Amino acid sequence: MRLPSLIPAAWQALIIALLAASIVSPTAWAGGHKERKPAPKIDVPPEIEAAVIDVVNETAARWNSQDYATLLELWDPDEAFPTYLAEEQAEWFIGWDRLRGYLDPPRPNPVVEAIREEMRDIKVKQIAPDLAIAVWEMHFEMKTIGSNPIGEEVRVSAVLRNTDEGWRYIHWAESPKTAMVYIEDLFEKDVAPGWDEYYKGAQQRKKEVWRKKREASQ
Repeated sequence: MRLPSLIPAAWQALIIALLAASIVSPTAWAGGHKERKPAPKIDVPPEIEAAVIDVVNETAARWNSQDYATLLELWDPDEAFPTYLAEEQAEWFIGWDRLRGYLDPPRPNPVVEAIREEMRDIKVKQIAPDLAIAVWEMHFEMKTIGSNPIGEEVRVSAVLRNTDEGWRYIHWAESPKTAMVYIEDLFEKDVAPGWDEYYKGAQQRKKEVWRKKREASQ
């Protein structure tokens, strides 16, 4: 397979390998890895669900304010070892020094010009009287100096504790897609509108082609 010369050689090799895996080894995709199904209804008190969702949405609002240090106010100050993993990190940030250094550095990063986030499809599960887990989809956009804005979808999970100040984070983890799924998503986004209607017609035309071939071979 020959790919456009504008695509770096390393990316060409990766794309070819991924496509080969999906074509030659269909069992690699067994289990419907891209199939979306409705989530079951989680039995959680409505007031707790609403309070946790409010904190998650407030998180996006504080990122969008560009004053990232205010995010620390959404963490439980009594938690001895908060844990945080952003998708670009090489390792977990454990403890307040690492968390503060990430969200409230001595000098702001001059490269990052703007960040925008939106939280979607937030699910809440209470695991103890004072603990809850939240999982959701985060749409993330960022603009850096000299570059066009970029965006992506990230899965996020967090553990929150109920404190005197309300529900507060003690754990946060971002889960980006694997390279294989991410590149597949990029190809899927390039499908032009109207594919479903075209696909139905194409299937009928294909059946007609094979019908004629069978008749000609008899």
